[in-house]
Formats: sequence, C-alpha cells, structure tokens
Amino acid sequence: MKSRKHSFFILSNAILGLITCFSYLYVWLTYAFMESMLSWQPLVTLVFAMVVFFLWNKWLLLRERRKYWLQAVFSYGATIVVFIYFLTK
Repeated sequence: MKSRKHSFFILSNAILGLITCFSYLYVWLTYAFMESMLSWQPLVTLVFAMVVFFLWNKWLLLRERRKYWLQAVFSYGATIVVFIYFLTK
C-alpha cells in the first residue's frame, strides 16, 4: 500500500470511530436519555456504524493483504477507547 493511501486509510478509520462515538451519544441522548446506554436505539446505531466500518474497509482493502484489517480494527477501536477515556475523565 502506498504511503498516501495508507495515511488516508488510517485517518478514515479514525474518523469513522469518532462518528460512531458521536452518533451513539446523539441517539442515546435524543431517544433513550435516562435509560440504560444499552437500550435498543443506541445499539442499532452502533451496529449500523460497525456495518459501515466493515463495508468501507472491504471496499478500501479489496486488493490489499490481510494485515491491514488488523490496522483498521486497531485504529477504529483505539479512537473509540480514547474517546471514552477522555469522556470519563
């Protein structure tokens, strides 16, 4: 993978992670506030975001090696973990 494409790939997965966090919080605050964060509306948003993540990387990594999937999952997951860390701080 070329350097430019690799940078775009990592950045796009980090942005998808942020969009996942913000959309989950938005849906929870809008539709299920004062209920469990694991109610069905936010969980549907989370599942939808993960499907978008999978389809985006399936398209982007069509001709690449499998090791890039690990980088995709790590950049997506690490962004979410860092977001949660700073949200609870």
